[in-house]
Amino acid sequence: MSTAQDLINSSAKQAGILAEGQSLEGGVNSDALKRLNRMIARFQNDGIDLGLSTLAASDEMYIDDADEEALEIQLTLRLMVRHRRPLEPALVGAGDSALKELQAKYTKINTMTLDSGIVDNRSKTFDVNAG
Repeated sequence: MSTAQDLINSSAKQAGILAEGQSLEGGVNSDALKRLNRMIARFQNDGIDLGLSTLAASDEMYIDDADEEALEIQLTLRLMVRHRRPLEPALVGAGDSALKELQAKYTKINTMTLDSGIVDNRSKTFDVNAG
């Protein structure tokens, strides 16, 4: 299990805004945490409920490794855009794939049932000229 801060640091390194052995400055770190929480909230609005609420930096995230990797890639892309880093096509592709995997795993498709009256009427023919 990783903390939100671990995820932020890893994403910041991949985004090229944090070098090995460095730590993020307070404002940049709080911005990254805010972006992480907004991203999780957006995922929930889109039906991807990872079971995470608003995170503090020290909060542990109890999600599986694949979901954590998907969050890391998505946060990396958001940080790259925020800090005007060039987006690498391979990373963008990985982000798209990760998001599709989360959608496939978490998005529930509601089944639709038809009213029996509608189903019974489908075999009837109607004379449109009858009046």
